[in-house]
Amino acid sequence: MFTIRRILSILALLLLTLSLTILPAAGQDDLLSFAAADCDYGGNLKSVKALDSLTVQVTLCNPDAIFAQEMASLGLSVHPSEYLDATGGEGDILTDPIGTGPLRLVNWDQGNEMVFERFDDYWGEPSIEDTVILRWNSEAAARATELRAGTIDGMKFANPDDIPVFRADPNFNLIDIPPLTGVYVAMSNFFEPLNDVRVRTAIAMGIDRQRIVDNFFPPGSPLTPDFVPPAVFGHVGEGGVPGFDQDAAVALLEEAAADLGFSLPLESLVDTRTGESRALTLTWRDVVRGYLPNPGIIANDVAAQLADIGVIADVQVVESGAFIASALSGNEPLHILGWHADFPDASNFLTCCHGPNYNQMGEPYPAIYEPLIEAGQVLEPDQRMALFEQVAAGMAQAVPWVPFGHAGAADVWQVRMIGVHPGVLDGTEEFSRIEDPDDNNVIYMQNAEPISLYCNDTWDGESFRACHQVSESLLDFAKGGVDVIPGLAESWDISDDGMVWTFHLRDGVIFHDGSSLDANDVVASWHASADCASPNHTGTGQGFAIYKSIFQQFINADQC
Repeated sequence: MFTIRRILSILALLLLTLSLTILPAAGQDDLLSFAAADCDYGGNLKSVKALDSLTVQVTLCNPDAIFAQEMASLGLSVHPSEYLDATGGEGDILTDPIGTGPLRLVNWDQGNEMVFERFDDYWGEPSIEDTVILRWNSEAAARATELRAGTIDGMKFANPDDIPVFRADPNFNLIDIPPLTGVYVAMSNFFEPLNDVRVRTAIAMGIDRQRIVDNFFPPGSPLTPDFVPPAVFGHVGEGGVPGFDQDAAVALLEEAAADLGFSLPLESLVDTRTGESRALTLTWRDVVRGYLPNPGIIANDVAAQLADIGVIADVQVVESGAFIASALSGNEPLHILGWHADFPDASNFLTCCHGPNYNQMGEPYPAIYEPLIEAGQVLEPDQRMALFEQVAAGMAQAVPWVPFGHAGAADVWQVRMIGVHPGVLDGTEEFSRIEDPDDNNVIYMQNAEPISLYCNDTWDGESFRACHQVSESLLDFAKGGVDVIPGLAESWDISDDGMVWTFHLRDGVIFHDGSSLDANDVVASWHASADCASPNHTGTGQGFAIYKSIFQQFINADQC
């Protein structure tokens, strides 16, 4: 069945030409493919091609130890190729997605709520309830008030102080989320004197991380010198950044100031790229995350601690989308961010921020990214662990950030709700599997409004939760867990050398606009993320960060 929007998309497609890097597969002019000229461009994706209408072959430059888990990320979700071309990867696709999931978006009342409804042509188990409503409020107390009033069925991230109260109340079902998180103060070496390791080390030694965990994190949240949580493979229990020592921090700052000629207290910086002077800022976004339960309180506490050693930072809150884009570009001298596991491996926590082509900390550090990349390409666990230990040693040498804990969290539901489960991995709750025996909808309140529903180009967990209801990738994670299961691909084959992955798509999968999924949709969706020469490599301006964290670099990166 063709909808009007589908017809318009096809007409738009006739007016567009594909990027020159998309080539017809040999002997079949209607099948798409794209490829890097060679593997010297710095990324790990060599080519993607449709072998037939239901078969996609992905060829890597090097093996990838966790490739199956990465294929379950919504950063690689699949969209209709015609819709990508019609929107150019921006505009409507950000707010009006066409997916294959069990729910379809029917209204995004920006600033208020999103309404999803059951997609009756879904290939898998249909949604239990007719309607799912997603709302948001940045204040945990406000979310709790609505839950107690019965105006919502469930809420994200209870305030740490409320967790034991909800746990003891028989009217509610508290769902614990394990501490698969990390949070950090990042330091961009694009700014003098943050480009001196003594200054970065002093800042690290000036933050009492144990105080923050004890006062502001839920009970049981661990503190380690490693950004990778203890429960995740690749966690290194020793090394990392130095511990709290204010006297040593002051001495290091004084030594650096004498050598480099800057004044103390440190209140201003110089952008090494432009030579311009600017005030020293500590920025954050007003979004409660599992890794950051009290962002404003923590940001001000960090600033107060730094003031005690002579580092005076102006604490500023920045709008969420603008903050992420600026931070990923290295333009926020000191900023607070973190990570909730997309999959349980150290690479997921480290490639997000320390790849060779990532500038969040300024110029990347070879002592960190070289063993990190190798750890992703080695299959033997002991060898991988030894390489993660080298990464930790590189962190201790460079001190690019100050990780300060692994926060646990808890969601709360009305006790009557059936099928509730934790989003162990970031944004993976499946609202279509939850039942309200009292009515035909599920109403859930999270901590912030999604930035975009084109999750191929976002870095935002609140967006991923919404996307997870609508869009799908080749593979998926089991409900409430971490095991990889088939998604849009019902099976896959791997070559002996681990370099060629062949995905066999499900037959009969329907997009929300009534069109059928085929291999060209997969190729086009990946091409928009992978290749700067693609006219669809546009999105929200967040740099297709998930794709880049998986594959290290874009094809034709000089055109971005």
